[in-house]
Amino acid sequence: MPEQYSATHPIDCGDVAGAPRLTAAQCRVLGVGALGGALEYYEFVVFVFLTPVIGSLMFPSAIPDWLKLVQTFAIFAVGYLAKPLGGIVISMLGDRIGRKRSFGVTLLLMAIPTFCIGLLPTYAQVGVMAPILLLVCRVCQGIAIGGEFPTAMTFIVEHVPERRSGFSVGLTSAAFTCGMLLAIMMLIVVGRHFAGAEMLSTGWRIPFLVGGVFGLASAFARRYVRETPVFEEMQQRKRTSEKASFSALLKRYPGEMVLCVLASLAQSGIIASIMIFPLSFLQVEMGMARDVVNQAQLWMLVSIIVGNVLVGSLVDRFGIKYIVPLFALGTIAASYAAFASPDASTLRYGFAAVGFMLTFTTGMNIILVRSFPASIRLTGFSVTYNPTSAVVGGLLPLGMSYLAHFDQAALFYVPALFAFCGMLVAPLSVRYRKPLYEAA
Repeated sequence: MPEQYSATHPIDCGDVAGAPRLTAAQCRVLGVGALGGALEYYEFVVFVFLTPVIGSLMFPSAIPDWLKLVQTFAIFAVGYLAKPLGGIVISMLGDRIGRKRSFGVTLLLMAIPTFCIGLLPTYAQVGVMAPILLLVCRVCQGIAIGGEFPTAMTFIVEHVPERRSGFSVGLTSAAFTCGMLLAIMMLIVVGRHFAGAEMLSTGWRIPFLVGGVFGLASAFARRYVRETPVFEEMQQRKRTSEKASFSALLKRYPGEMVLCVLASLAQSGIIASIMIFPLSFLQVEMGMARDVVNQAQLWMLVSIIVGNVLVGSLVDRFGIKYIVPLFALGTIAASYAAFASPDASTLRYGFAAVGFMLTFTTGMNIILVRSFPASIRLTGFSVTYNPTSAVVGGLLPLGMSYLAHFDQAALFYVPALFAFCGMLVAPLSVRYRKPLYEAA
């Protein structure tokens, strides 16, 4: 086995001196791997921002606007209900037939429905078929999303030198956030060039069409990357299918499953409680101007991009059990500073600080990839991550709406609980880490 993939250099060794540099081929893998995740986040932001427009076009004009909004968000949520099942099926295939094949399928399942949403007829044109077609597109996207994230992270980690794993995961996580930034910029451009009737007829379709073309081009690029060296070695040893099952996880790796559920809980909880919920709460409950909150969100996204790369690099050098607790503790402090008494004039600085610190979640991604042996790595990642993220992502904003309405302190003590979970998980993960390659 090549030295750069050797299990004698665990992520927590805290030594990158002499670690191999990324080759041009490995950099291409990083780029191609990040594109699908960027599309996922891009489409998420575009759909959420355009929900009022989509609702007005896909449902009868006679029903109230609030009900159109609820029905559109219900269709959006159904896609996430398909996420766990789709992720598990695609990941099991990835453990059996190859990371590269499942990697290509997930991006096509994301790109084609995204493009099709931009071409959908409206309720005025085809009646009830309009929301049904939108629902079909969202279900396909949900299936793809469930497989894309675990496959992308595994594909990249199994390609790069082991002592560059943290940097590579951090860079990929940063690229995902770039998808959100691209979506916001696209929406700003569309909003400036289309207004009123033009937005309803043409403007809203453009972000979906652009995203679909971007995804199809990325799927084409994935054809030219090789299978991971880890999976190729498993094929040579004929170890690709004998353990890739859910029952094997329960019987042989119960501790790893609990660890990864907690890691997924920390990551999903931080995203829902810091990146998503405060945006609406600050506007609706505290009366802050939309422009103020949106500007603060942009500051947060930029700081997340920087923080992801830095945290990944620091994990390679100093170890996950030191860096993750440090940044998780920083998340608690920054959340208190930003949300204890939010002020419109300084909100962007608070959001930037919180965004930088919450990148300890990069360490959670590393834990998810490295807690299971290669033959069942994708399945273990998906089985623990997807159901947890679907439940937390769906229910936490609702729960925080109730809590924060009566006690604004929920804005910082709820994220603090998930940050504390990350602080506990990181040191424990060292005990459960598996070699990158399948043991002989």
